[in-house]
Amino acid sequence: MIPDFKNIYIILHSIENPGNIGSAARAMKNMGLKNMVLINPPDLQAEEAKKLAYSSYDIIEQATIVPSFDEALSMIDIAVATTRRKGKWRERFEPPETISEIILEKMKINKIGIIFGTEKTGLTNDEVIKCEYASEIPTAVDYPSLNISQAVMIFVYELYRAFMRDNSLTPYSYKLKKASHDEYNRLFDRIMSLMNNEFKISKGFETKFSRSLSRIFSRTEWETKDIATFDAFLKHIEQYIENINTK
Repeated sequence: MIPDFKNIYIILHSIENPGNIGSAARAMKNMGLKNMVLINPPDLQAEEAKKLAYSSYDIIEQATIVPSFDEALSMIDIAVATTRRKGKWRERFEPPETISEIILEKMKINKIGIIFGTEKTGLTNDEVIKCEYASEIPTAVDYPSLNISQAVMIFVYELYRAFMRDNSLTPYSYKLKKASHDEYNRLFDRIMSLMNNEFKISKGFETKFSRSLSRIFSRTEWETKDIATFDAFLKHIEQYIENINTK
């Protein structure tokens, strides 16, 4: 299921390194976002930007370029500042996972921008104050130095995680299809037949083994191909026993 993030904008403010914009574009595309706004960007034709935006350079080509922070704000209804600048004036300060839930709800009727500041200084206090929300990425050290593209990746990933939770989706696109009861029963009967006819197990052990095998099967979530793997294993055992008996 592809998320509809058409009302979410990733805004990069005065980024100096073209490669950071390329990496940010790649992170966005992986998580289903398309809208990029660039405030005073560097050379977007730089080879580093194209290289790091592997299969995602179209996001940069379609990005909106504006000359100022205020003009970027005029494009959206709600702004989220990514920053470590806190203060009494900043009450709506939320971690990425919480802000993602807020964004997911408000994007239904609002255009929302997540704003990332420059590599060296980030957003200024005045810029943060102009935003409705602020968010920071918790780190183990007091003075972290997350790369801009790393920060973008974390925020867009949290957005996608929130989307998956909201739609009760599993974290992987591959969905497990459990083998049917008939397939389990057929494998069970084949194993018990081999144990009884070829290995001549005692009646007492047969009951214990049968119960243990049933318990193992009830706790597994094998696919049809997993059952087939055990079928192949049993077939080789049966053929080996048959070859021995014919010599």
